[in-house]
Formats: sequence, structure tokens, C-alpha cells
Amino acid sequence: MRFLEIEQNTEEWRRQRMGRPTASNFHLILTPLGKLVDSRERKSYMYRLVAERILGEPMPSRFEGNDDTERGIELEPRAAAALEARLGSQLGPGGMVFSDDGRIACSPDRIHRRWAISQPEGMARAVPESVEIKCPAPWTHIGYMIDGPGEKYKPQVQGQILIGGFSRCHFWSYHPRFAPVHVVTEPDEAYLRKMSNALDLFCDQLDQTESWVRRHGNVAEIVKEAMEI
Repeated sequence: MRFLEIEQNTEEWRRQRMGRPTASNFHLILTPLGKLVDSRERKSYMYRLVAERILGEPMPSRFEGNDDTERGIELEPRAAAALEARLGSQLGPGGMVFSDDGRIACSPDRIHRRWAISQPEGMARAVPESVEIKCPAPWTHIGYMIDGPGEKYKPQVQGQILIGGFSRCHFWSYHPRFAPVHVVTEPDEAYLRKMSNALDLFCDQLDQTESWVRRHGNVAEIVKEAMEI
């Protein structure tokens, strides 16, 4: 994997994500049960990425500028400090993490380095763990308190583990007037195998679709061909 230290929600961060499947959208590719998402929804996401590649600009997100996003940006530093107090250690920047081939990426909110004793050497080493921070509305947080984060976050969390080789992922929901919710997710090896295969297939289809659109639908190329006639 390759790590890029970059601030989330900046123009550079959006540019780095552009045209590339990212873990926060893996639920549009694979269900929590390990099955491919309905082809219509999966293709819609694929066409969005193709548009970004060809136009060279990120497509607007439906989450930009809503109350949840603004609340998260405002409260995230406090939430991270609260988790640091819980863990007894500082968190590093999440940045952006790319797979070895660069085809997929994820953006953990933070990275925690847990010290562990390696066997059989008996030496201490830093083991990286991803951190996903949520600062939701009160009713959503209460739902996390009672029911946990639910299966809908499984593709994103396991996707971070797959891309970054993280040993586990911390889900941390913070609201200043309620007790926090802390759930630690371990790798699901069977699910990771299914995810790896599904993402390889999706990326291959993404490349093929981009190639087709460039051959048949790129205005610049059509104009060029017309001028050469």
C-alpha cells in the first residue's frame, strides 16, 4: 500500500479520489453478505467514475454541505481527542491509502499505531489500525449505542483493512451529550477474499467502460476525427 498524508475534503483530496473506487463507496459494489450489488446501482457508480476520468473533475457528492457533514467537520477534532484519551495514545492523520496497484483507495479518519509483541522474536512493533469517526445526529448516535454500527458499514471497514493491511478498524461514534460508542472490527478473511475478487472485477469493467466511452463518446476525439476527414 501507499500512504499519502493529505487533509480530507480538500480539493487535492477530491482530485486524488477522482475516478477511483474508494472504500466509503464499496457498499455500491459488494453487499455486507458478500454478494454483488444489483447491477443498476453498481453501474451507476461505475459511470460516475468514468465521467470523472474523462472530464478530469470530481463529480459533486450528495453529502456535501448537509447538516451531518458540517457537524462532522466541526466535532471531529473533539471526537478524535476523546478516542485518544480512551486508547491512551495519539492518533496519526488518516490521509489517503492506496492499494499496491493504485486502483482503489480509502481515507481513514485517523490511524492508530498499537504496540504489539511480535512472535517468536519477542520485539515490540507498531501495528497500524484504521479509525472511522462519526459525529452523528443524536437519534443516530442512540441507534449506534443500542444496535451498534450495523452491517451497512462492513464494506467500508473491511475495505480499509484490505487496502491498508490494517490489523483492525476502530468505529468511534461521538456526541458531546452522550456516552461514546466504540466498536473494534477484526479482519473477516472470507469476506475479504470475496471483496478482493469483486473489486478486481469492478476495476476491470471500469477500465473497459472508460475505453469504450473514449472511443465512442468523447467529443474532442469526434471533432478531431471530423477534422481529419
